[in-house]
Amino acid sequence: MKLIEQVGVETAAFHAATDEDTLPGAVTPAGYRSYLTRMYGFVLSVELSILNTPRIERHLDIRRFKKRELLRRDLMTLGMTSRQLASIPLCSVPLFGTPEEALGWAYPIERSTLRPGAMFRHFASAIPGEVAFASSYLKCYLGLIGEMWRSFGHALESFEDNQVRTVLVIDSARSAFRSYRSWRVMHDQRRSTDSPPSTRHASSSPTASRSERPARS
Repeated sequence: MKLIEQVGVETAAFHAATDEDTLPGAVTPAGYRSYLTRMYGFVLSVELSILNTPRIERHLDIRRFKKRELLRRDLMTLGMTSRQLASIPLCSVPLFGTPEEALGWAYPIERSTLRPGAMFRHFASAIPGEVAFASSYLKCYLGLIGEMWRSFGHALESFEDNQVRTVLVIDSARSAFRSYRSWRVMHDQRRSTDSPPSTRHASSSPTASRSERPARS
């Protein structure tokens, strides 16, 4: 079994809940913006840690880790200012010491790109105006889904001959799913209180004011 398939099996318990989280039932303009904000707070933190992982570029083209920029573009299209973007609370994500950890954490995000058609149709049917101009993230791999998923799988193959490295990928993917689940709860609780993002930050999160840093070599 390929490692990418093994990771899928070992994290299957998280899939249904995560899929439900990223494909909400009732869609409104405010709900779509909240969805993008939630993904931005998670994706940005994960991507910055990936880009700062030693030797990550030896395993995968790091140019694929720019989904935060697509989310930022969509949110600004929906009317969010640069100052508001900067005040969005971010999920607390550790710095990764190895490519195995980084790609394990990337797994939930990459997996979410496998069904953009369903997500796009779901949102577009309810709020066509917003989605028509603010769906860069939903269409991040448009026309290249299979190719991008295969390249991610090929990157994981370099760890398959070492059981310790394989386990680290799987454990990191599990940690990423758990982190997203906790982040979703915190995000929704914050939203339910209608508190301004600038005054409510994720508790114990050192990334709340995290800025983008150049990838370390």
